[in-house]
Amino acid sequence: MAKKTNFNVNGNEYFRVTKTIGHRADGTPIRKQFYGAGIKEANQKADEYINNLKLGLMNDDKIYTINVLLPKWLFSVKKNEIKPTSFELYESVYRNYIKPYLISDLPIKDLKSLKIQEYYNKLANDNISIHNIKKSHKLLRQFFNYVEKEGYILKNPCINVSLPKIIKTTETVINERKTKFQYFNEKEIRELLELFKDTRYYNVILFALGTGMRKGEILGLQWSDIDFENKEIHVTHNLTYVASITENGKKNYSTILQTPKSENSIRIIPMSNKIFELLTSLNQNSNYVFCNEKGSHFDIKWTEKVWHSKLKNTNLHDKRFHDLRHTFATMLLLNGANLIQIKELLGHSSVKITEMYLDALPKSKVEIINKIDYLLN
Repeated sequence: MAKKTNFNVNGNEYFRVTKTIGHRADGTPIRKQFYGAGIKEANQKADEYINNLKLGLMNDDKIYTINVLLPKWLFSVKKNEIKPTSFELYESVYRNYIKPYLISDLPIKDLKSLKIQEYYNKLANDNISIHNIKKSHKLLRQFFNYVEKEGYILKNPCINVSLPKIIKTTETVINERKTKFQYFNEKEIRELLELFKDTRYYNVILFALGTGMRKGEILGLQWSDIDFENKEIHVTHNLTYVASITENGKKNYSTILQTPKSENSIRIIPMSNKIFELLTSLNQNSNYVFCNEKGSHFDIKWTEKVWHSKLKNTNLHDKRFHDLRHTFATMLLLNGANLIQIKELLGHSSVKITEMYLDALPKSKVEIINKIDYLLN
């Protein structure tokens, strides 16, 4: 009985089948044709090819590893999708927590879920923090999602893994519930302003105390972001010091102006009368609200040096510039603002983050508890 065929080339009869072997990044299927003397042989060849895909990425007999492919994906694809600051973080995670480990030099075909699990366990045994293990998992999961969609593998090996968990002691839980931040009290605010009284940074600090904006948001603030008519500040810029990294690991640092860290960070802050007076008193000879002698933005690194230099020999030496933001939130809470209002003003993604400022009210909690003492008498 003659074998059934459906394709002819150069006078020879074959049976041709077409199989979907994966999907590209945009979701479109990747299809490949297979030929055999009959339908059975064509399907066998298709099955063999797909099974080989399950074993890993193979092309021209070259076996690929994470250390070969992930940097190419990171620098050619991911770099175009994320902010420079995020890319710097991704590159650091790869270089410090993935690249040095054996898993990165194994053939992709060997990287089943169990291998990935062993790698995470190894990180934990090496005392790598849970936070950094999670960041490594996030990066690898995205990488394998990409190669899966491109049709190189059929299943992401990061799916069936369990990340190590932190076992917290009672003491750890109690300590975590204590105040997680520092802020300036009224006396310290006066002392801080006196320290910077005769410097260009005085207005920056006063503005930070009155708006709760992040340092990069303040230094990147432009006059186009100020609406004097409606007494509003539009937070749409963030000045960032970031590294430009090449594939060979060379870094070039520069200051860039980008959008704030998240969509929630893009917000409108009403001006208080004090902030309105401050802004109207400044010259508008530069694009930047707060600028140096040349009319350019303040240098971020130099601003940090000035801050630490001024506070070094004072009782405020352990305070950070970011604590001005915490001070703004704390003072709002102490004066009757609710958490939702504070969340919106700070640009938090969730009120859960804002809830940390409740820890700034220990005296209030004590007073409330003491009010019910009469029930026990």
